[in-house]
Amino acid sequence: MKTQIQQFVLLLSFWMALGCNPSYTKQLDKILEEGTIYQSAIFCEQNKVHLKERELECNEVTKKAKEEIDSIINRRLDLGIAPVIIEKSKGKEIEEFLKVHTQMGIRYWEIWKSSVILE
Repeated sequence: MKTQIQQFVLLLSFWMALGCNPSYTKQLDKILEEGTIYQSAIFCEQNKVHLKERELECNEVTKKAKEEIDSIINRRLDLGIAPVIIEKSKGKEIEEFLKVHTQMGIRYWEIWKSSVILE
């Protein structure tokens, strides 16, 4: 009897946890509305299995994030020797984006680290 009660409590807890969380699409809507392009792109990449119907939006936000990184790195080329100074919080978001989007991380990580100073 005790194990049946424990199983029921566990099942009830699991069910309540599922019911309390907004869907992935609602979470994405909120991040798109209130967050940054990097937060949106990170969320999309981490949850792409659950966001297949939102693939176009996720691709668009990822493209915008890549374009912004390109523009930051291009500023470094324009400055010559001097590195580009980026606000620390924004830089950390970009670094998290590069870690989550492994293909872009492979392409940009070393250039990013040598071209940018976070302040």
